[in-house]
Amino acid sequence: MELTRRRWYLVAALIAVVAWIAGTAFAASAWDPLRSATVVPVGQPIQVTSDDDLAVLTDLPQPERQISCVARAGKKRVPIPAATVDVIVDSDGSRWHLLGVLSDAPDEARVVCRPADKQTDTARYGTALVNLSSRVGAGQAVAWIGLLAGLALAGATLTARTRRMLAHD
Repeated sequence: MELTRRRWYLVAALIAVVAWIAGTAFAASAWDPLRSATVVPVGQPIQVTSDDDLAVLTDLPQPERQISCVARAGKKRVPIPAATVDVIVDSDGSRWHLLGVLSDAPDEARVVCRPADKQTDTARYGTALVNLSSRVGAGQAVAWIGLLAGLALAGATLTARTRRMLAHD
């Protein structure tokens, strides 16, 4: 295998791009357990296990309002970070939209959600316990390893081409 041809740069770029696409698709499939989860209305204590992530959802998306949610367990209040993607969950005849996910929820927590504008809120809120971390790390690993493999091949091609040019001088 002679790495002195320019087409190896194209092969290196293709390896990096294909790995990045595959890693992203694999990481995106981490949301699949949430899409099939059962949503429980807010207000009930939540029994969290060590592997579970706490997802907070609403039946009425309100992007113009800032809805903040906290998990309360006794005097401990843990803010729930806002979701970066809109995942839709169909559960018990209702369509729910993801508001946020808390990966380290306290046991026996109760979730409270309030809009920042303190106006009347007609939306319903619910929670679901799912394991979302199982595929994200593997997807990121595939993407980064593919990118590094592409960069390594490009670097090896550059080195081989440079050595060949210097040998002919």
